[in-house]
Amino acid sequence: MKTPSHHEPEEAILDLTITGMNLVFGRSALVISGVRGLLSSQRGMITNGLTRTNRATPTTAIHTQGGVSVSLLVLKPYRGIYAVLCGLPVAAALVLWSSASSAGSAVPQPALFASWQYATSGGRFGGGATLTGDVSALAQPTPFTSEYYTAPNERFGVGMSPGITVSVNGTVRQVLITDYDISELHIGWYSDWLTTREPLCPGGIKYAQVILVRAGLYPTNTLELTATVAANPGSLWLIGNEPEGKYGQGNRTPGEYADIYHHLHTLVKGIDPTAWIAIGGVIEPTPLRLQWLDMVLNGYESRFGEAMPVDVWNIHAQILQEKAGSWGAEIPAGLTATEGRLYTLLDNADPDIFRQLVVEFRQWMKDKGFENKPLIISEYGVLMPSDYLADDIPSGEQKVIEFMCSTFDFVVHAADPNLGYPADDNRLVQQWLWYSLNSQPYDPATGRGFNGALFSHLDPTQMTKFGVAFREYMHILLGYPRVLLPVVMRGGSPS
Repeated sequence: MKTPSHHEPEEAILDLTITGMNLVFGRSALVISGVRGLLSSQRGMITNGLTRTNRATPTTAIHTQGGVSVSLLVLKPYRGIYAVLCGLPVAAALVLWSSASSAGSAVPQPALFASWQYATSGGRFGGGATLTGDVSALAQPTPFTSEYYTAPNERFGVGMSPGITVSVNGTVRQVLITDYDISELHIGWYSDWLTTREPLCPGGIKYAQVILVRAGLYPTNTLELTATVAANPGSLWLIGNEPEGKYGQGNRTPGEYADIYHHLHTLVKGIDPTAWIAIGGVIEPTPLRLQWLDMVLNGYESRFGEAMPVDVWNIHAQILQEKAGSWGAEIPAGLTATEGRLYTLLDNADPDIFRQLVVEFRQWMKDKGFENKPLIISEYGVLMPSDYLADDIPSGEQKVIEFMCSTFDFVVHAADPNLGYPADDNRLVQQWLWYSLNSQPYDPATGRGFNGALFSHLDPTQMTKFGVAFREYMHILLGYPRVLLPVVMRGGSPS
């Protein structure tokens, strides 16, 4: 394993003909100032000349009167705050900072924002200005590559349980992601295991669409899918959630899942060819579940005469025993085995097993010829109650925190030139999602609930011990300065 190398900035020359406007270009942000105001990307926010985006790129600004041909030098990637001076009083300075991938609606991939906006506006950009030329130098970086992530926190995500209810001003409703101060977590994406036409994306975090495949939901849940796909171009789509899992999950045999995957892949790609399609994450990538995946791949090829098209490989990493009729992950649907890996309750919080599962799955991907595909972990955490992990609850909670921090260290830094994704500096994992943001803790009376929530399921304003640990990890990762409070001495002892 090795630590990923740092990418040096790259240069691109952009040749354009511009008429009658002030023009500011970033790698994926285009702002035009004209007589009648500002036209902005749906992916940014412009207020009084300030553009906040999420992917900072040094930018050249040109003011033109009449048509001129210009060359713009674009440096990428770049982090930090910078100013662009237009050189004329009408636009003295603009400050652009943060990331262009931060807002809610996705820009079509691999389409460019500039050319897309230009085409959909009939070749005109407000204020009577026009633009012609090759804008290919402003292409957005490909998702899941090293260029795509401007900071490591963008790779972190959380899973939000949508069934939790809250009381707001006397009205009880289902919880929303905006009920939580997720800015404290500095995450880059989330999932609520649903499909949503207009997902809430506070602070510009991304939303992973999930099409559930279990009987009773599929195929009814595809009736309005066309409009949802069309409204979210370039999005990440997960086909199922634990599709092999029993106990209320997908519960699909390999053949059934192959058929469903083909249907949904064809449907989504037919509407949005720029969509990123991920296979549904198995509960844990054990040998028994790799056998289930092998059967899916073989079944797909035998049915449809081609290899199964997967843009993004996806797993869960919940460490649970595999035993028929017992607690844990059970046996994958359609398999005749009675047991697989017999993990114990204590193993549920073992970071070494987590690392083993990730490496084993990357090896399986290489053996199958998928080494050039990204890998995400769309769910993992510690499900077992804290007092199952140690002699007392505080000690068990500490085990959860240690597991969290140790596995975060691994997924942030783990890379291998023989197994990793070449487009992401050979990292083993491109994105990961902690379970969960808000699930209720285990209730022995009902047998429902899981450990590891970052916020209280009863009060979205109350962060748990695990949420505090998550926040502190992110602060260290991002290099936040530590604030040292003065120590006041009273009676010869600090207080």
